Amino acid sequence: MGLRSVLAGLALAGVCAATPAGAEDVRANPDWLRKPRPEDLLAVWPIEALKRGQGGKAVIQCRLSTAGVLFDCKAISESPAGAGFGNAAIALTPQLLMKPATLNGVPVIAEGIRIPINFQSPGVATGSHLAGAGSTAPIMKKVISYVIWLEAPTYAQVLTAYPEKARAAGIGGRAVLNCTFKGDGRLSGCATITEEPKGYGVGAAARSLAPLFLGPANLPSGESLKGVGVQVPVTFEARALQAAQPVIGKPNWTALPQPADLKAVFPKAAVAAGVTTARSVVNCEVVAGGGLTDCKVVSEDPAGLGFGASTVALTASFRVGIWTAEGLPAVGGRVRIPVRYENPSQPAPAKP
Repeated sequence: MGLRSVLAGLALAGVCAATPAGAEDVRANPDWLRKPRPEDLLAVWPIEALKRGQGGKAVIQCRLSTAGVLFDCKAISESPAGAGFGNAAIALTPQLLMKPATLNGVPVIAEGIRIPINFQSPGVATGSHLAGAGSTAPIMKKVISYVIWLEAPTYAQVLTAYPEKARAAGIGGRAVLNCTFKGDGRLSGCATITEEPKGYGVGAAARSLAPLFLGPANLPSGESLKGVGVQVPVTFEARALQAAQPVIGKPNWTALPQPADLKAVFPKAAVAAGVTTARSVVNCEVVAGGGLTDCKVVSEDPAGLGFGASTVALTASFRVGIWTAEGLPAVGGRVRIPVRYENPSQPAPAKP
């Protein structure tokens, strides 16, 4: 079997829109806009398996955003076990594009989407091929996914780059860029591999944002990222054109407070009152670097004991990824942070 005949077997199973529906609601399930091409699979194929000419299968389960982007994906099975095909399938998801689920014509988040991906055996071991020696050589380039960006476009910059034709039509769009890291963490050679809808300048607008991304120069192992490939999703959200508040993606938390941090801010008034558990919600703006500012208390339960103020103080321990898996900016937007407090060392008050 030639490498060009490698196909992905994809189907949707267990799709469920997250928004409750009434008896007369009209629900539409997601559908594919773009499935992966053989070369897309080869770009994420586990290197050792590819060297052996080994194929495999994986099933991943994801959620689907209102922009048609898969997120919160996890591998629920892979075969052969331990060969890396589960992680490879997850690494493929930035290239997949779907029509979102709708409820009464309005896009909603879909839950429990299962996607089987078949990495059919390439039929040839590639480990002995020298660069340029055969059709398999170009796909041996290393590709990484889910980069924690040090710099990325802000909400304002994405809005400025919004394709004019799409803006005039009041529609959104999404593109996926295939780029290469330079030695300093910047991107080069970015090409559009996915663009929807076509003809509205979405790909060109996405490429104009590429110079604003900065990734790490090295992997945690110390290995340089120079020459490593990365796929960058960029989404232009139509709701952002008229929204009073910035429309950002699902927060990806890169740093969270530790139990000791929560214990340190547990209000003394609550300890004196014998309170052992509490909840508080704050709303904050995301700033450069993923830090939080302008945090406002939304709710606290029980009220009047200082849990809201404690949560505001705790936000210094949070960091959010500045570019989401959905291809949306976080800097300039606001996030809602619920925090649950427990103080097991404080005995509960005796019941009357």
